[in-house]
Amino acid sequence: MISRMRWILLCFLAVILVFNATACSKKKTLKKETGTGIYYTNEKYIKLIHVNKKLDVKENGQLGAEELLDDMRKVNKKSNYRSAIPDKVVVNSVTVLNNVASVDFSTGYKKISNNQDLICRAAIVYTLTQLKAINYVEFSISGQSMLDTDGKAYGALNNDSFVFGNLPVDLEN
Repeated sequence: MISRMRWILLCFLAVILVFNATACSKKKTLKKETGTGIYYTNEKYIKLIHVNKKLDVKENGQLGAEELLDDMRKVNKKSNYRSAIPDKVVVNSVTVLNNVASVDFSTGYKKISNNQDLICRAAIVYTLTQLKAINYVEFSISGQSMLDTDGKAYGALNNDSFVFGNLPVDLEN
């Protein structure tokens, strides 16, 4: 009886060890795949698509932010993703000061849909905060702070600022 109980206990422990080992290896793989890159969106503006790009995260924050915002606009016509910054939206300026990037849009930003708004802001925040010089991103429209649906300024946003937590992201290499 005791040997049978030991055998069952050993089998149970072996199953738990195998399960934990595979769960840990999957987490490491996912983290490794994401790396640094540019965030784009799909055709319907409902999810982000991460495209790997070698970024010098130590690069000057101002120059890095300008380059990354330019890169976010460059999309190969044959790709399965598009720029998260809608075509009718112009980035007037980006200024980096004290680990905060301030991005100012043209008034065309007010005409985009809620999905486009959310995906655009998330993509910019996720992309720019990869630079060591940038921890937060603030948004404005023609110099006026961007407001939420309650009329309150968004303020400085980071990756944790988005309610959905695990933003739907596809990885593309």
